[in-house]
Amino acid sequence: MDTSERVVLPLLDFPQNGRVLDVGCGNGGISFLLAELRPDLHISGVDFEANPVADAAAFAERHGLSRLHFEQGDAHQLRFADGTFDGAVCQTVLTHVRDAPTVVREMARVLKVGGVFSRPNIPRAARSPAMTMCIWRNGMKPGSVSITASASCSAGASWRWGAAMIRWGRVPLLATQAGMDVYDVRLNDRVMHVFPPYRHEKQRNYLELSKRYHAPAPDDRWFNLTLETILAGGGTEADARWYYAATDSAGILQAIEAGVLSATGSFALYLTFARKPLSPST
Repeated sequence: MDTSERVVLPLLDFPQNGRVLDVGCGNGGISFLLAELRPDLHISGVDFEANPVADAAAFAERHGLSRLHFEQGDAHQLRFADGTFDGAVCQTVLTHVRDAPTVVREMARVLKVGGVFSRPNIPRAARSPAMTMCIWRNGMKPGSVSITASASCSAGASWRWGAAMIRWGRVPLLATQAGMDVYDVRLNDRVMHVFPPYRHEKQRNYLELSKRYHAPAPDDRWFNLTLETILAGGGTEADARWYYAATDSAGILQAIEAGVLSATGSFALYLTFARKPLSPST
């Protein structure tokens, strides 16, 4: 909340009673945060998946958020007319869609002249490329359960480079190619930290985030993400399998349940801000 209110919101520069589109809204996380910070805004959320949209709409109705509207739709072909919105935001959708450049162009199309595009780019990587350290205590098996920054290995280097190539630096380029003027790109300085007895709400939130990430997946999506990133960074499939297995997710979940996990690490958050100019050349 502090970063959103003190840094992100002023850079968004939405007008009073402005209209904002949340593309790939999912359960409405960004929409609800914006509504809390700027209750004057009229926010429309669009997502390809029906269930999250229904959840977001039900939550908005229960809490009397009448300025929020959620609907199912395809980000590659938004149903809205040109120049409809004062702002267009998205979060992780560009890593899921089949054609990210088309989605960004669609977001630019529905913006008014002077409208703001923003994408907080959150790499899906609890196996962070920056320092991560997890320690078990109180009789549980001690040891490192994640890659650390000091681990000089080809897999780690490939992950760092691959993540930078296919995720972190791509959004400003896509916005520029869509005819928008990129006026700011930011990197957060927030570091995840959890230490028993988890007195602070922020630490408990970090634990919930870790639990969701380390929960068993019904398919190979997390390995496929690791493989994609390692290969993009010049690594091999063998590197990807080693890197994927380096985190003991079951052990981390066990330590969380026992209330003994101590951890610190980074979740890099890149934020891109762009504006639709009078013309592509201005």
